[in-house]
Amino acid sequence: MMNSPVFQPTWVSPPGETILDILSDREISPECLAKDIGFDVNNISALFNGKQEICEKLAHRLADAIGPDAQFWLTREQQYREDVSRIFRHTSKAEDSWLAELPIKSMQAFGWISNSSSKSKKVIDCLDYFGIPNIDAWKDVSGEFVSQARFRTSQTFDQAVGATAAWVRFGETRSSKLVCKPWNKQKLLRSLDTIRAFTLISEPKEFIPKLQEVLNNCGVALIIAKTPEGCPTSGVAKFTSKTKALIMLSFRYLSDDHFWFSLFHEIGHLVLHEQNSLFIDGEDFENTKEEEEANNFSALTLIPENFRKNMGAHATNYRSILKFSKAVGIAPGIVVGQMQHEGIVKSGHMNKLKVRYSWSLI
Repeated sequence: MMNSPVFQPTWVSPPGETILDILSDREISPECLAKDIGFDVNNISALFNGKQEICEKLAHRLADAIGPDAQFWLTREQQYREDVSRIFRHTSKAEDSWLAELPIKSMQAFGWISNSSSKSKKVIDCLDYFGIPNIDAWKDVSGEFVSQARFRTSQTFDQAVGATAAWVRFGETRSSKLVCKPWNKQKLLRSLDTIRAFTLISEPKEFIPKLQEVLNNCGVALIIAKTPEGCPTSGVAKFTSKTKALIMLSFRYLSDDHFWFSLFHEIGHLVLHEQNSLFIDGEDFENTKEEEEANNFSALTLIPENFRKNMGAHATNYRSILKFSKAVGIAPGIVVGQMQHEGIVKSGHMNKLKVRYSWSLI
């Protein structure tokens, strides 16, 4: 029989926190405790925050004042000091190198890991974040990540493995908490027109919940998240299990044409390609056969061929584009984006028709 792993917390809790809990439960004021153990205001504050070490004499005083016994407080103190030594220690060169591969500042700013300034604490936090026991395991995780990914191969991606892996990990963790119906490819294909109609809603706070509900019913968890520093991706598609898929979108360009094209692009991957692949997309990456197929799926879903062949005739002015977009049934900004992509109008031309987003409204 295998031995159970010893639990090692990744945080430190001074004995003072236990003392405060006891005082709160018994409705004893800190001032009363200070008087009982012969401490002044400064001493009692240091005891609460861990700066005052609990010696044998103090342990007996605490036991007399609030229980349970002196050995409890000595053991609690010893565990605290051991945790401090383990967590707040000097890091190795290998650990420093690993931290340099990861977008630590962004991970802290987004609340993915704690805001500690200690390198050793950052190492522990990141190990927890990726669900790995040590940095040696990172080689296996990152290697599997790269081998599984059907990304648009480029030097840009090679330099962003850590940041991209961190972003995808966030999506995987979030999606694991979402309840979705089992993956249903045909149901998703039948839902495309419903999803397409959401392009006419300009407010993300209004269309995102609707979009998530439709996708959840098809077995797809939709996660919207900012990318960390160094992550050049606009979207990700993968299956987290045989019955559940994940789409991640970054709102990278904060415009409706990019967002909706990216969404249908990722849907294209799910309905067209292998379930054991991880598709990572961004404009800096080179195209592959799968990417071209997903691009084509997205383009024709947004503007079907029977409309697309006449798209150039409607590029003359704003009114004509508005009329065309109404006939197609999608937002005019998406039509403009497709016209720009096809070279029908110049880049930047007619951009007033695009809806611009801000993260404060997402």
